[in-house]
Amino acid sequence: MPSLGLIILILIIALPLLEIALLIKVGAVIGIWATLGIILVTGLIGMTVFQQQGFGVARRAFDQMQSGEPPLEPMAESALLAFAGGCLIAPGLITDAIGLFLLVPPLRRILARSLIARARFVHVDIRRSSGRQDGGFETIDGSFERLDEREMPGKRPPVDPPRQ
Repeated sequence: MPSLGLIILILIIALPLLEIALLIKVGAVIGIWATLGIILVTGLIGMTVFQQQGFGVARRAFDQMQSGEPPLEPMAESALLAFAGGCLIAPGLITDAIGLFLLVPPLRRILARSLIARARFVHVDIRRSSGRQDGGFETIDGSFERLDEREMPGKRPPVDPPRQ
């Protein structure tokens, strides 16, 4: 399985090439002005999403905090809305399709819940020292605990594969 860094590098190289090829094909079919119009309209929608993003989601986050729940889903939705706005602003039809997909609230909620379910949460405890060391750097002492490995009733601890 390739590393995440390699996958991101391939996407960074391949996506612009695919976008250019698709813009050329679509421009040949519907015309250059119609293609530029689509890119301009989706860019304006993306800028609007960036400006408006957060009001509805912030309200849901506030409601969840008031009921004592962590606002994970609204925060994930907010990040997805910001990503959608960025995709719409970026010139290209593939990124526009991704951005428009993320603007559909039920689809965005499903994706946000999926991302939250797959996330591994870590509890981090950081203590700063009172003094500075040479060079003006501050010492930070920290510890962490992987919450997904914590003993829970009815949950078996993960089994490490045998080492060779």
